[in-house]
Amino acid sequence: MAMVPYLSSGEYAPYGITDASASQVDAACRVVNTYLARPEGLLWSPDANGAPAYMTNQNPSLSLKLPAPINPGSNVTVTFPGQAMGQQLVGDVVILDRGTTNLTEACVITAVNGSTITLDSVRLAHLSQATVEFGLTLTQELPVPSNRPTVRLSRTPVTRILSGFGRYALGRRSQQFAGQDLNTNLLGITAAFGGPPAWVPFPGDQTDVNPQTGEVWIPPGLLLAHFSDVRLRYVAGWAQASLPPDIKQAVANIVRAAIDSPFGGNIKSQKAGDAAMERFSASSIDKDTQALLQPYKALLMA
Repeated sequence: MAMVPYLSSGEYAPYGITDASASQVDAACRVVNTYLARPEGLLWSPDANGAPAYMTNQNPSLSLKLPAPINPGSNVTVTFPGQAMGQQLVGDVVILDRGTTNLTEACVITAVNGSTITLDSVRLAHLSQATVEFGLTLTQELPVPSNRPTVRLSRTPVTRILSGFGRYALGRRSQQFAGQDLNTNLLGITAAFGGPPAWVPFPGDQTDVNPQTGEVWIPPGLLLAHFSDVRLRYVAGWAQASLPPDIKQAVANIVRAAIDSPFGGNIKSQKAGDAAMERFSASSIDKDTQALLQPYKALLMA
């Protein structure tokens, strides 16, 4: 799908870029995304009920089509002939019928068996050849601090957590009284049955989220013990109509600088004979524009 820009054509005049082209605005939006370390962009799109479902400008990692119709229900299985589905997809979120607004929904994969996936819940009926797209949400795998069941997501504001999975792992050496072989935590007990630590779901409605800081309280799992690691799929950002004016102004500033600057590319100075011109920075984002964008940068150390 085509990129959805942060400035619509009707906003060019209020932001002083009436002489800009759509391609220049798109390019400025990508520059903003790169500066913010948010390549997926800042916009989300809703499902059929209007709830945040996926990141508008993110490209799917995999796009398939339903081989047969599916009906609403729980634990709905879908088989994709010829596709090898790995266990890493457990907990992933697929977007059904993204191109049809009144049918779009986000579904969580709870099991994978060969070429068959199991969807936790399907609310709407979908016809054969409807799109099934993977990788359109944000994904983070984070360690849970000892004795403090909270994690912090890197993208804010957090608008919806779609899927939450946790697992138990061996503790740090300082928390093992006799090494890994005799480490009597939950993983040590279950590891006797073989296999890597399993990811198990926890109810998203039992989490507590601070949308602005990205801090998430994680509910306990087996025997009320807190997980060692969690994997969250979520949506963060804004609907296009509610995008902060600072971001729109930053896009306009970048476009304006690109139009007005006599320099081609990120050139700091140029000289021809006795004539020379120099600008303050080799970047297309000046200090004032950076200040506008600073509150929206990703928390890469989260």
